[in-house]
Amino acid sequence: MKPDRGPVPIRRSLERLLAGMGAPQIDDTMTIIEQWPEMVGARLAERIEAVAVSGSELLVAVHDPAWASQVSWLEAQLLERIGDLIGPGKITSVRVRVQPRTGP
Repeated sequence: MKPDRGPVPIRRSLERLLAGMGAPQIDDTMTIIEQWPEMVGARLAERIEAVAVSGSELLVAVHDPAWASQVSWLEAQLLERIGDLIGPGKITSVRVRVQPRTGP
């Protein structure tokens, strides 16, 4: 019988889970989302929003379907900038979700 090791901080458990899935560390994900406007520029950040990381894929949201195709043209540049920010190879693709604006 294994001895009880006691509680484990949830962050450590999440980081192990994410690492097992090949995802970047929590700090890397937060860095991408927080630094997004500085990384891509304010004008582009108004049109393309970094939303989440799934495995090695960055999920971004756009409000206009035309911008979804623009992201595919920008993907190599985005991946290069992300690699400069958190290290190469951690994010290998960008997936776009079109989210229509709500409200007036």
